[in-house]
Amino acid sequence: MSISLDEASKLSEDILVKGIIETIIKDSPILQELPFIQIVGNSLKYNRESVLPTVNFYDVGDTWVESTPEFEAVSAVLRILGGDADVDNFLKSTRSNVTDLETAVIEQKAKALRHEFEKSFIQGNAATNAKQFDGIHKVIGGTAWTASTAYVVGDVVVPEAGEENGFRYVCTVAGTSHTANPVWPTVEGGSIAETTGVTWVCHYGGNLSAGTGAAGTVTPGALTLTKLDNLIDLVRGGKPDILLMSRVSRRRIAVLARAAGTNLEVGKGLLGETVQFYNGIPIAISDWVLDNLGPSSNCTTIYAFQMGEGAVCGLSSPEMIQVERLGSLETKDAARTRIKWYCSLALFSTVNAAMLSWMSS
Repeated sequence: MSISLDEASKLSEDILVKGIIETIIKDSPILQELPFIQIVGNSLKYNRESVLPTVNFYDVGDTWVESTPEFEAVSAVLRILGGDADVDNFLKSTRSNVTDLETAVIEQKAKALRHEFEKSFIQGNAATNAKQFDGIHKVIGGTAWTASTAYVVGDVVVPEAGEENGFRYVCTVAGTSHTANPVWPTVEGGSIAETTGVTWVCHYGGNLSAGTGAAGTVTPGALTLTKLDNLIDLVRGGKPDILLMSRVSRRRIAVLARAAGTNLEVGKGLLGETVQFYNGIPIAISDWVLDNLGPSSNCTTIYAFQMGEGAVCGLSSPEMIQVERLGSLETKDAARTRIKWYCSLALFSTVNAAMLSWMSS
């Protein structure tokens, strides 16, 4: 069973913890809605839905063909996120309102916790920082095909940078890739055999390029409403729960909508804040969606995904966000409060999340 931070706040009997959670989710559209599975232990091993089984129509007496779904075994490890908030004892004794001072210090630490979680949720890469969990950019983006590389059965790739087409390709015959990338099929179940013998089967994916690419060189593409609609259509099983983007991207969508003779819809969010919608899907803004990606530092990305136990979901220890009052310090005249969160991220199905990459910013 999953639970959002907002619901965890309502269940908490610790006033300080409730205040910290409310501070964390206040300005975070991600943490307002993202559910968390509370796990016992330091990791969650799960099967990520990869390929659905097939079914057929049969005549009487036909031989039935067995088909099983395919899953990718994934392990998500909880990471330790937190920090210490110190309140100087001199200020305690000289300020008339000690509670306000401590509250202000802890509130700033809670905001820093929110910023760091959002940053890792989007940009996290355990390969470059083993203390982080992998974020949605890496999880959705996939691994790009590379020339003259040995592949084994079960390896999954996407086309080279700039050529991502919304599909991913599973290796069914092992070998070494050719020096030139193959002509990738764009039909579910289609296959391509490289001249070196490596064979790939096409399946629905989630990485779609707004630009073009050739031999690893990316040319960014401009955002259009058609490309945005294509991104939404990549998320299967219903509409995305959220469109996550930068402020620059939101402004461009607003301009495109006005040029098309309409405006973005406006509604209320979980906490009563004003939220803009595109095609009925809430637009969420995060300053951690970068506008300086790509070889020329002029690309950005829009993410579309569903949230829940079968899609994008947070992971947490059963205690969720924890607060420890460590008391007086030996090395300085201050009292310390520690805020910590054992958390991570899981994507349970590859067809419930997508990204529009290499979009000119």
